[in-house]
Amino acid sequence: MRTAACLPFAVFAAACASAPQTPLVFAVHETAPVESSDDAADDPAIWVNADEASASRILGTDKRAGLYVYDLAGAVQQFLPAGELNNVDLRQNVTIDGWAGDIAAASNRTDNSVTLFVIENGAVAETGSFPSLLDEPYGLCMGAWGGDVFAFVAYKTGDLIAYRLAGPGGGEEAARLKLESQLEGCVYDDDAGVLYIGEEKRGIWKSGFDGAGFTAPALIDEVAGASGVKADVEGLALYKTGTQTGYLLASSQGNNSYAVYRREGGNAFVTRFSVGAGEAIDGSEETDGIEAVSTSLGEEFPAGVFIAQDGFNAPKGSTQNFKIVDWRGIEALIEAAQTQSAAD
Repeated sequence: MRTAACLPFAVFAAACASAPQTPLVFAVHETAPVESSDDAADDPAIWVNADEASASRILGTDKRAGLYVYDLAGAVQQFLPAGELNNVDLRQNVTIDGWAGDIAAASNRTDNSVTLFVIENGAVAETGSFPSLLDEPYGLCMGAWGGDVFAFVAYKTGDLIAYRLAGPGGGEEAARLKLESQLEGCVYDDDAGVLYIGEEKRGIWKSGFDGAGFTAPALIDEVAGASGVKADVEGLALYKTGTQTGYLLASSQGNNSYAVYRREGGNAFVTRFSVGAGEAIDGSEETDGIEAVSTSLGEEFPAGVFIAQDGFNAPKGSTQNFKIVDWRGIEALIEAAQTQSAAD
């Protein structure tokens, strides 16, 4: 891979004398670490406060204990001891069978269920659950299509089940998809009706979903291919710049980096970056879940944020947490990669 040029942006000003082959960004904040030890923190989601963007919230799972709710500086606002929650996602301003509001869902391995939460004014409350039709619900993402809201649950068997939610307390199977090996990360593009799925040892797939069924999945990038993605493929996220434009991001766990693809068209690869260690906040390694949002979150994050789980939080002996990155740093390196590509 080409050596990246050093870029004059405060949140990722890497040392130019020894510019890394993978461009770096730096976290502006980090969340308080989870209480559970070993491999515990896993997946984030972002709730946007429409009335006061700077008061938005980060939801983060502790897959040994429950769900944390953080502010944008990383301070804990709530902890819900809901069980062994692996992945979490949410949808805002939805209507489900007469109920309206903001809803989150998480895969729960304590009782093989999908646990549901309602978010009101930044406060999160557990409201119900429904059983997973296969053991050990693992990855999870949410989507809205055709007036319905879905929780997509991925399994280690390579199965993926779309559950149609029935209000904030229930759900039922709508469709199934089968790949060959272990799945986890996924993200649904509500505008395009496309589900992106991470097959950990193989690569990233996309499949159309219309509320009733899936189209045949197509592989958009593979492990050990030209992009440099290295197993495991973990979290997936979308950063939307328009109705059909923006970026797809993927956690390339094997080399502590994040791959960026175009959201539109054939999802062309753009670049990779890593979250490096700054003066006050360490970087992120062996990331599981990621999230991104393009909505302005106030003066500090006018272009939104990127959130990454950190598998090796510093100082040594600390439990895991989540790193909070100003999107403007990522956008600057994307622009540099595109400029270089045009020059080549």
